[in-house]
Amino acid sequence: MSWATMPTGKLKHAPPNRLISSLVGHALACLLVATWFGPSGLHGTTQADMPAPQTYQRSPGYAAYQRANSLFVAKKFQESMDALDEALRLDPKLVPALTLKAKLAMAINRYDVARECLERAIASDPSSWYSQFLYGFQFYRQNEMPEAIQALEKTRRLNPHDPRTALYLGLAKESLGQTTEALTSYQEAIRIGEATGKLDTDMLLTCSRLLLLLGDYEKCGGLIQRAVKLAPNSRDPHFESARLLLKKGDPAGAAKEGEIALQLRTGDVTDRQVHFVLIQAYQAGGREREASQHAAAVRALEERERK
Repeated sequence: MSWATMPTGKLKHAPPNRLISSLVGHALACLLVATWFGPSGLHGTTQADMPAPQTYQRSPGYAAYQRANSLFVAKKFQESMDALDEALRLDPKLVPALTLKAKLAMAINRYDVARECLERAIASDPSSWYSQFLYGFQFYRQNEMPEAIQALEKTRRLNPHDPRTALYLGLAKESLGQTTEALTSYQEAIRIGEATGKLDTDMLLTCSRLLLLLGDYEKCGGLIQRAVKLAPNSRDPHFESARLLLKKGDPAGAAKEGEIALQLRTGDVTDRQVHFVLIQAYQAGGREREASQHAAAVRALEERERK
């Protein structure tokens, strides 16, 4: 079945097949970063975390699923989707095929398709924490936070050793203004990440941002420094350091960290965000010429986006 003939939910029209690769290629890159999925869709998840492979290997659709996953790794997304349709035709209850199809669907904002796939996966194997995690994640992406929290709490009960679950629980709770509960979840994500060897800068910096908001600058700074050591070539920790130094009344230090961030290309923070922080830092330090240069850079970015 092609995307164009899938049943629709919130979206009235599915993208034509000829646009799948370009649409998914851009959107999927954002999604994979946000959820820490590697090219295979299993980054941060060992095979031991998933249900027993022999269970899948006995499925008549397993060979087609393996082909679909290989095509997914090769970024041949429409071909991967076609292979998944074949796998699910042979075995409608094949959990890894359903979860992979759900991720492809989320990548192009087809959350109706993703939810249906994940509900089928959970019904097929209620013990699959990974299916439950993705189910909570798709609620989170759609800003349905109470449902996301409920699903992620269940994920945590199924697998208390996954740091992503704790992180997204915290994000969902913080979005509802539950800052104390969110901070507890972020700290739990860091502890699990340390214990499992899966500590990520996202865990450290997400927690640091909430601490900055709460005014705990000392603990915030400690987490930022840990993130710098963990990912020295990422601009994100330096950007957060600049924000913290501004709050602490050190515009010169903030400008230095902002300029470092601007030179680095790895990370999620955009050039526009860095330029805005640098404008604030230089204005606070009375350096209007430098502030004007970064304001001009922002205008140039906006002009290019309009073209």
